Amino acid sequence: MYGRWLQKWGSRVCYSGPRGLRVRYSTQGDTSGQSVTNDQSSQSVTGSVAKCQSVTETEVSKFARISDSWWDPRGPFKYLHTMNAPRIQFIRSRILDLQRSHNSRLSDLNKLRAVDVGCGGGLASESLARLGMHVVGVDAAEENISMARVHQQRDPMLVNLEYRHATAEQLVEQREEFDVVVSLEVIEHVTSAFEFVRSLVRLARPGGLVVVSTMNRTFVSWLVDVVVPEYVMGSVPRGTHDVAKFVPPLELREMLDACGAETVDVQGLVLDPIRNVCNLVPRDFGLVRNVGVQANYILAARKKL
Repeated sequence: MYGRWLQKWGSRVCYSGPRGLRVRYSTQGDTSGQSVTNDQSSQSVTGSVAKCQSVTETEVSKFARISDSWWDPRGPFKYLHTMNAPRIQFIRSRILDLQRSHNSRLSDLNKLRAVDVGCGGGLASESLARLGMHVVGVDAAEENISMARVHQQRDPMLVNLEYRHATAEQLVEQREEFDVVVSLEVIEHVTSAFEFVRSLVRLARPGGLVVVSTMNRTFVSWLVDVVVPEYVMGSVPRGTHDVAKFVPPLELREMLDACGAETVDVQGLVLDPIRNVCNLVPRDFGLVRNVGVQANYILAARKKL
């Protein structure tokens, strides 16, 4: 069964880099294996962002249909509720790290402007706003934005939070800039991971922080993020995830670097779907590399000055 799955996504693991550069990763052995070719026939990624929306109606409707369940901790988004606290902890820690090491403009949370791309019902957006930042939550599904606004009204203190029905590309077209750009469990649902990453980096001010959380493309992630929640426990609708779209940390790091952002930290988000708990863990354990990021992980990068 796993062999057939490996065959399925093995031939699809590629993305378009700058100036038509094609990067393809081997699915045999170490995931660090790669081959790079300058394919002149590849579509250039230097065109208009407005013409390259990273979302499809299929993906948008998939989440729009269950938008009324966003704030149900036992519903189809239960694991996002479980992961929310460690994700926010990671984001806050990386902001504080940049404050200490770069004398950056990220010195006062109350003065920071953040965007949560693919905010869904606002789980992370509300938590980020409670840190003191001014937060803009955007989502391609209007139903999600409606649900997020309804829930926001329950807390009159969230005056520093606003929601917009928009995509990352549309914000780039509007020349928006943010100190902190966040996109959590979204990249595995877009049509072009590279184009999406490029939009995220463009939204960050020079020296700003870009944070992405997603799923590695491994046997472990297939079990933890697909088989158990979708087919064993039935807590997540079947077909929610396509393993071929999962993004290994190395690929994400290289995409960010190609777009002008330097990775500063990667940690694992170890999710136990049976006990419904999630913890941040180091990427490496001693001499054993990448063991902590075999399934879910979160990565922070700093846009180059």
